[in-house]
Amino acid sequence: MLAGLVVLPLPIPLGLIMLTVGLALLAPYVPAVQRFVKHLRTRSPGLDRSMRRHRHRFPLVIRRTIDKTHPNAPAE
Repeated sequence: MLAGLVVLPLPIPLGLIMLTVGLALLAPYVPAVQRFVKHLRTRSPGLDRSMRRHRHRFPLVIRRTIDKTHPNAPAE
């Protein structure tokens, strides 16, 4: 994720890709990242819709994270 933040200002969207991969790797294990993803999904209905639409394509650990970070999911 840190490398993604460093290269974010570049004209090529490599930084966004690296940030997304970093969040996907950290979200199943770090509650603070889960809260951040839940916040992003609450503020961006398009992102939430996309995550729900493609949920079946991900490994089980990512599917569980998608379920946990749903905007209407109860807080732990």
